[in-house]
Amino acid sequence: MNTVFSKPSLRIFLTAAFVLLLTACSTTQRFTTQMTSFQQWPANAQGQLYRFNTQAGQNLEQSTYENLLRNQMWKTGLVEAVGKQKARFEVSFEYGVQNRQQMVRENDPFYDPFFYPTFNFGWGWGYHQPFYSGIGFAMAPQYRYVQASYNRYQLHVSIRDLNNSGTEVYQATVLADSNKASLTQVMPFLTASVFDGFPGKNGQVRKINFDIEKNEPN
Repeated sequence: MNTVFSKPSLRIFLTAAFVLLLTACSTTQRFTTQMTSFQQWPANAQGQLYRFNTQAGQNLEQSTYENLLRNQMWKTGLVEAVGKQKARFEVSFEYGVQNRQQMVRENDPFYDPFFYPTFNFGWGWGYHQPFYSGIGFAMAPQYRYVQASYNRYQLHVSIRDLNNSGTEVYQATVLADSNKASLTQVMPFLTASVFDGFPGKNGQVRKINFDIEKNEPN
């Protein structure tokens, strides 16, 4: 049996579907990073060995972030050196957090009353002219702007070719802003962004959206 929608019922169905779509979109939690990269990647780098330039006295936090970055290195085609194996490439990274201020508009407006003159038109022989008749009253919505703090997180990664006098062959800088998340919560997204679309184009700026629940780029 085929179902035939009348115009009113079809309109109701489409409206309901549109509302459900908006609801689904609004419940999706996303996190966005911005990545800028430069590269002069060697054509024969595939399968070559790399090693992290681990600083002496590296603490547990730095080691954790290094492991996050290590999990993304497969995108480069390089293989991590083990033990005393001689590595061709050296990987180093730096990160930081900068507190910033911005002006934001409050969601709830307040209403500022104002008065204005009102006019009517008087009619005479062959002409008409306005004349003052009273005062009007209205309420205009106004918004307050307040200063709010947010954090800008940054991760910079550099890869150097030790077979070519330590020349830098890849660098990437990833930025992200948040007023709620901590560095430990943001770092998985930063490290996942470093090699997205590797090796990319020089000076390419990319915005990368993540599904927070999946921790994967959309």
